Amino acid sequence: MKPQKKNLFEENFDPQLFDDQLIIEKPYVENLIHTPFESNIKLVDLFSGIGGFHLGLLASSSKKNKGVKVVLASEIEKSCRNVYKKNFRCDVQGDINKININDYNFDADILTAGFPCQPFSNSGMKKGLTDKRGQFYYKIEEFIKKFRTKSFILENVPGIKKNGGGNFISKLSFQPQIVGKTMNFIEENLKKLSDYNIRWLEIDSSTLGSPQVRKRVYIIGVHKDFSSNLQFNLKPYKKNPFMSVVKKIRIKDLELSSSQCANIRSFMHKRPAHKDGMRRVGQAYLCKGGNVGQGYHAYGLVPTLTLVWSKFMPIYFPHEKENLPKINVSHFEPNRFYGKGYFRKASINEVMKLQGFPEDFFTHEKSTCAYQHAGNSVNVKVIREIADNLLNYILK
Repeated sequence: MKPQKKNLFEENFDPQLFDDQLIIEKPYVENLIHTPFESNIKLVDLFSGIGGFHLGLLASSSKKNKGVKVVLASEIEKSCRNVYKKNFRCDVQGDINKININDYNFDADILTAGFPCQPFSNSGMKKGLTDKRGQFYYKIEEFIKKFRTKSFILENVPGIKKNGGGNFISKLSFQPQIVGKTMNFIEENLKKLSDYNIRWLEIDSSTLGSPQVRKRVYIIGVHKDFSSNLQFNLKPYKKNPFMSVVKKIRIKDLELSSSQCANIRSFMHKRPAHKDGMRRVGQAYLCKGGNVGQGYHAYGLVPTLTLVWSKFMPIYFPHEKENLPKINVSHFEPNRFYGKGYFRKASINEVMKLQGFPEDFFTHEKSTCAYQHAGNSVNVKVIREIADNLLNYILK
């Protein structure tokens, strides 16, 4: 017998009750931060943010009964440092340029760095390596050599692949492809790290269970003492809808204004647009009744969180008598109740879980900061999957 479906407008919601969208695995990791382990993986965490790399590595290492010990963490944004310290109870240095690496005399198992994306992002000016922020790669290379790291993970936006123009055959990508001048330059420098086997790939977090379409480039290196042929196996998970991170549908403080709701509903006479599992409701950029021009169906994926979009992303929760779309089926014929549902913005708890953070992770007390931190973070579950592969090499 199929489970009886809950009324969509009950205060608390259990997405497991929807048998057509069963969740294989939670889109976020468990909180293991203060669990005692027999030994620790030594981590250098650069551009550390609020600790997404740290958590992802811990979620992986815990499977092998190992914790994570920070040898050095660095983050220029004070609010992020405060959140990192509160959760991990360790010191975090500030500006990477002001760190004297000669003060440290440690080896490290893994170095991680989500170096600044603005020089390569579609939302920026795409100055690439001519932007001062785009030259942090050299600093990262210095730290890799200093700490004699067994492995490393670097992360950036997919725009880095084509930045700078030109057409070059990639020498380090797992999949054959053409890259631009910036990526070609980075590859040439990476090859100078001759003690490492280095490859890179692009991963969409939605393929690993996150309800968010977030594509990022991950550069992965393993010292040749541990790997003669770097291979990666990332098993895909069933895609989860936004509803998989929802505990409570109605949240008054997050509701849209009447004009914003009217604006989106006025464009909902057509079926939701379908792209990569996302279902956009309303019409983008036609904002005649408010400053919100589109929303996203709770029974689909949502787009990439950004510093701004994480706070203002409208979610549409369907009317209890509506047909429910499926993520992997492009065609959807809504019934007459489509558009009569409920709108609100995503909560801080929801955007954090979209990024793979555990439910009880401490966020910044100011909501604006908390949303920004989520929008700028690495996806924890993606790092966990990458670390699963890396640890198989360096813990031999």
